[in-house]
Amino acid sequence: MELYLCGFNAHHQLEHDQDHHNDEITLFKKVLKSPRLNVWCALWSSTVIESDGTFLHKGYRPSGLCPTLIDGPPSRNIKSVFGDTSGVLGALTTGGILYLYHSGSGGGGGPEFKKHRFPEDSFIVQQGLAIDHLAIAENGEVCICTNSTSREFHSSGNTPSLSDSTSTPHFLFSPPTAKIEIHLFSSFLSLLSCEPATATHFIQTPLISLLASATNFTGLTATHEVLTFGSPLHPQSLGRDPTVSNSADSPCAIPFLGGIPIRKIAVGGWIGAAVSVDQDLYLWGGRAGEERRMNALPKLSDDETVRLVSINGGLDIVDVGVGSGHVIALTAEGGVWAAGDGECGQLGTGERRYEEDWVRVRGEWEGKGKVVGLGCGVWCSWFVVDTRTTTVSE
Repeated sequence: MELYLCGFNAHHQLEHDQDHHNDEITLFKKVLKSPRLNVWCALWSSTVIESDGTFLHKGYRPSGLCPTLIDGPPSRNIKSVFGDTSGVLGALTTGGILYLYHSGSGGGGGPEFKKHRFPEDSFIVQQGLAIDHLAIAENGEVCICTNSTSREFHSSGNTPSLSDSTSTPHFLFSPPTAKIEIHLFSSFLSLLSCEPATATHFIQTPLISLLASATNFTGLTATHEVLTFGSPLHPQSLGRDPTVSNSADSPCAIPFLGGIPIRKIAVGGWIGAAVSVDQDLYLWGGRAGEERRMNALPKLSDDETVRLVSINGGLDIVDVGVGSGHVIALTAEGGVWAAGDGECGQLGTGERRYEEDWVRVRGEWEGKGKVVGLGCGVWCSWFVVDTRTTTVSE
């Protein structure tokens, strides 16, 4: 496997080369080769990359900019790695345990993930809850999803391995009586100290994933529905028109996607995206007052809240990534297409400019391997190439 990255690199978060440092990488560049690769977290100043079971922190740290290994739980036990504008904050395990990131800048060794212990009188400890998902919005607000059955299930020793593609993730084992709650906190510190949640919502179906954008949250349920909720100040980012019965701050399904089974979601800035089981791409959102806007997004003045996107005449889409103002998509044949803000080189086209229409991204990997997964950071993009297969021409 090979990892390619492009975009904002002022803190060496994409590539560390003191002799030939570029603040912006405008073409996708191979930065790592390993039997197993994944980008767990891509922030504006740092990234966390897994290379063959080892976590690597690249970018800004109080103790320096050199790439550094992160000690902590085995990678097979990690469900997500998260952070905010200040950098990497922590990791969540498949067992619902929260680990905090410690930089090791005080002379106590290198960076590591250390288990966080909630106050004994906290609702998480008192109710024996596991955190199934955690997401931090750009405005600092934090959302967690808890499941009353998860900790009991994991403590029984029957936890299926998420690294085994034949296993079913634990959230699908939740019985109909499972207590699934969504809690919102004003900040990450408020969560750690278990201050009263600013809001609590109950949902009927477990979440497969929970993501945060600028001021909103998006969840994908086990029944392939997309739920959105958050600030009423940016309703276009919800992909739906809030009503009295389906308010902006309550988790509600996007009506446009009703009946369409969704397999993947991605969000960033004020944009949301979804890829259906039938390999169709849907986009919504955008920020009011923006001078430039992707043609693939619904017009803010129209009644349309979500748009079915056609790339190059209707190519099948299998993956999508969303940054602060750009989107990249992966076709079934392994082609990469991009649109939106590219002024930091995050589109990988070699240009620093905004692209209103989709452009095909090409590079050295073509003919040598096939792109099998991709994603976006705030001002960057990445994808993983399987060198055992090659891309089919489109």
